[in-house]
Amino acid sequence: MNRPSIFSFTDYRLFLKTMFAYKKETAKAFSHRNFSRLAGFSSPNFLKLVIDGQRNLTSASIGKIAEGFKLKKPERDYFETLVYMNQAEDLHEKNHYYKKLITLKTPADMKLLENARYEYFSRWYLPVLRELVMFDGKTLTPAELAEKLSPRISVKEVDTALKQLQELGLIYRDENGCWRQSEPILTTGPEVKSLLIKNFHHEMIKMAAASIDRYPADKRDITAVTMSVRQQDIPEIKRRIADFRKEMLKEFAGFEAPDQVIQINVQMFPLTKIEDKGETE
Repeated sequence: MNRPSIFSFTDYRLFLKTMFAYKKETAKAFSHRNFSRLAGFSSPNFLKLVIDGQRNLTSASIGKIAEGFKLKKPERDYFETLVYMNQAEDLHEKNHYYKKLITLKTPADMKLLENARYEYFSRWYLPVLRELVMFDGKTLTPAELAEKLSPRISVKEVDTALKQLQELGLIYRDENGCWRQSEPILTTGPEVKSLLIKNFHHEMIKMAAASIDRYPADKRDITAVTMSVRQQDIPEIKRRIADFRKEMLKEFAGFEAPDQVIQINVQMFPLTKIEDKGETE
């Protein structure tokens, strides 16, 4: 078993679990009690409680764990930032630490990929451009693509976005110079995936709000229904929404020569406190 690299993890608890298993395999006397003694913890099972999600880390305990596992300075910096990102409750704070993580990644090409992946979910026009490159013979230039976007962005922004889409393996040019779409390779750990998807929805919901004033009613559909439901019916409502999304894709997406990119947002969220009814006897 090779020594785990902290730089390949996006969940610090998973790293600690993997690192402990590595130490256990390579040093038979290693144990939770042994680690606590090395790191300076009074509780013999502190590490286990952290791994199991029953304890969070503080700045002091981060340093002790780094010392216990003998992490080098770059590893310590990454580990500390990862802890703060994982434990952050605010989306803005999570984004702050994730962007810092990207700068700590090694090597350089990994930083480029991580940054492109982050930008894809944080800039509304990247997924739009992935669809738009298939328009008009699939040979549109950055200037022509910028002209089609609403709202407009600069040609430089389009050019940068196209490079990022290529870095992510989402589009490429064929031998005739035509744009082609390829299958997305956007694999991330669940912690980062959750953050990026939240960024994407925040960005698109902002676009939906702006569309109310940007477009006349016959060019958009912003409707809503407010109703009382039983909490037990929520999973079924979500399933029907998912079926609707699949139906839209099956019925209208994938045709040759498209001439419009649209975003369909379907939102369902509570407007009253969610009660924990618990189990009754």
